[in-house]
Amino acid sequence: MRRVLAAILMLAVAALDAAADDGRRAPAAAEGHGPDAHHGMTADGMAAKGMSRGQLLDGLLARLHMAGDDREAMVVAKSIRGLWARPGSPSAALLMQQASKALKGGDALTALRILDLAARRWPKVAEIHNRRAIVHYMAGDLNDALKALDEALALEPRHFEALALKGAILQEMKRYREAMEAYEQALLIYPRLPPAKQALRELHLKMDQDI
Repeated sequence: MRRVLAAILMLAVAALDAAADDGRRAPAAAEGHGPDAHHGMTADGMAAKGMSRGQLLDGLLARLHMAGDDREAMVVAKSIRGLWARPGSPSAALLMQQASKALKGGDALTALRILDLAARRWPKVAEIHNRRAIVHYMAGDLNDALKALDEALALEPRHFEALALKGAILQEMKRYREAMEAYEQALLIYPRLPPAKQALRELHLKMDQDI
């Protein structure tokens, strides 16, 4: 079970670098030269068609739900992470990147202070609250992590990584039925999300054994 939880956490932490990485790849894809250009699955490629941010997100989430294979789903999910990591305010994005660097450097306290500041200034940015939850979880503060996740999901109910992390936390707290519900909600949005699929299988097996 711990391997599943660790996999979900690593998936969540991967989102911390999505903006920078997605930004480096976007120009090639937008010009039709990148590996994803054929599918038109990057946020920047869709933006080139004159779509608003909301339309971009709706389109990407629809593509994610209908992805034909794991690779396609991963490409689309990466574009979604990049879009979430760029909330429209360069200052908010910069603070999230600074928090990411602090967390990778082992300074969770500084990361949390930065994210708390960002949350006060931009309280309606779901990704900021999601990242606060990640830091709380890594610090072992499960209740605070759940609170931050609920804030993120109130703003963006389709945040599949927030749902998956919520499932992991509830699973660790032995609140298995609630964990199953969170994983199921994540899979409704991202049906090919590997850690959530594995965790849900394990929980179903456990529940069957406990009957």
